[in-house]
Amino acid sequence: MNKHIETLKTLPLFSDLSDDDVLRLSVHTHLRNVRRGEFLFMHGDAIKNFKILLRGTIQIFRETPDGHEVTSDILISGDCINAEEVIARQVTHMTNARVVDDAQILEVPIAWMREHLKNFNTLAPRLLQGLAERLHDAQMEAEHRSTMSATQMVACYLQGLCVLYNFDPAGFDLPYSKTLIASRLRMELATFSRTLRKLKEVGIDIQGNRVSFTNLNKAGRFVCDNCSIAEDCPTHQTLMSPGSLP
Repeated sequence: MNKHIETLKTLPLFSDLSDDDVLRLSVHTHLRNVRRGEFLFMHGDAIKNFKILLRGTIQIFRETPDGHEVTSDILISGDCINAEEVIARQVTHMTNARVVDDAQILEVPIAWMREHLKNFNTLAPRLLQGLAERLHDAQMEAEHRSTMSATQMVACYLQGLCVLYNFDPAGFDLPYSKTLIASRLRMELATFSRTLRKLKEVGIDIQGNRVSFTNLNKAGRFVCDNCSIAEDCPTHQTLMSPGSLP
């Protein structure tokens, strides 16, 4: 079987497509390998392809006028990198995308995607669902910034990492640098480092890059008692369900 077809079939975005649709789409895809530290695209670059991350990690960020990086997202395997650009009519990228770990990208010419999107019955709804989920996440993040302390926000983020990567809460290594996490949380690195030292009091021990949840219930109460969607939050439900993680 064509390697591109095999790859497409493993991606959630394309899982509902018929074999004929997958075959038709595969003709227009290509794989691209990008090394750590390289830019996938930069703000102002022309938009040429719809991109899905197959392997690795990518930082999406903007630069402030004073040269600071503000990370808006950290993408992992299976994530759509620029789904909004398939639907919108932007001509140039509005953000920067830098590879954190060596990455493999699946690309489809965006002009072809826009022209043929209507021919793939399940694809457009999947893309819209993904955009709706990102919007919801952004809304919750804004709420957390107005209602939570820095310590609560960091604890919430670490819980999310634990579930996202199916880590053992008893001990795991941070998958990204502290600098990148601080940027994602809109914190200065010094503030982030001070916050990490406070987490031990609420059931999370940090030693270097090693994270251990010493008291999941205490950490959960510390964060989730101050969140309006705790009972509907997949991370909260997973962490509070016995045996749900290794």
